Amino acid sequence: MPMRVSFTLDPETMDHIDKFAKEHGIERNRAILEFIENGYEKLTEGGTIKLNQQRAFEEYNTIRKDLQEIKQKMNDLAEETRLIHHTIDVEWGREMRAVPYQSKRWWEFWKSE
Repeated sequence: MPMRVSFTLDPETMDHIDKFAKEHGIERNRAILEFIENGYEKLTEGGTIKLNQQRAFEEYNTIRKDLQEIKQKMNDLAEETRLIHHTIDVEWGREMRAVPYQSKRWWEFWKSE
């Protein structure tokens, strides 16, 4: 039963596939299928295939995600700094008043200001 599968390849690999397809006079999808079948056959015969090869676009996506996380953390830090700066400004801007029980005689605490 045929099945449709979608995946992403870097431009260099696509150029290799297109070149192979053009040299053998087949379409791109058939060339990809032959590569997959030949790789599977080699694997079942006892050959080894390096699967941990990281592609350039995967590295780019990883770096992009890391940069997004760093950007979010920097925005959070900037917001926290703004909040602290505002709090300090408010505290410094308040009028300095004496504490009520120290400004009056203690025995006159019931009197209003």
